[in-house]
Amino acid sequence: MKCKTKREAEKELAKFVTEVEAGEYIAPEKMTFAAFAGEWREKYAKRELSAKTLENYDIQINKRLLPEFGHLRLDQIKPLHIVSFLENLQQDGGRKDGKEGKLSSGMIEYIHRVLKNVFNRAVDWKVIKTRPMEGLKKPKVEQAEMSVCDEEEVQQLFLALEKEKLMRRVMITLALTTGLRRGEAPGFGMEAYRP
Repeated sequence: MKCKTKREAEKELAKFVTEVEAGEYIAPEKMTFAAFAGEWREKYAKRELSAKTLENYDIQINKRLLPEFGHLRLDQIKPLHIVSFLENLQQDGGRKDGKEGKLSSGMIEYIHRVLKNVFNRAVDWKVIKTRPMEGLKKPKVEQAEMSVCDEEEVQQLFLALEKEKLMRRVMITLALTTGLRRGEAPGFGMEAYRP
């Protein structure tokens, strides 16, 4: 940081000395990913991200990024480390929620975005000189194939609905005719009408 006046230089020096004496200063070349993630959260994420986004970023940082990169110095993390990490997420066992199977491509892309955000701030703040994710392709999100009812199945559903209570018939008809997704149903009061 360039200082224009002697007074600004003295202020910066005093600030630096205070950080060192308080034990808060960490030389950029010795800063671990975990230490920087904490700085990033306090000095950037809390102000710039919505509460829900910050909560989701925190989940991915704590569950996936810190176990993988937390112990490494920022300047030690190379593109190959990141490529290997993202590739491992695509394998069976990549999930951390206790469910079987692979992590979705959308979640892998989201984790990539979180990691890129952290590294971008590290470069912007001159903690590291280069972006380790520069030149890496964003993971491709594969769209899941949707299963829709054909006309015969819809007719069978309407016949079966005739035996149901009016409210259930209305809710299911609404979902069927508007293309309402399962996750949107609670917003219409349909959670009480799940089978």
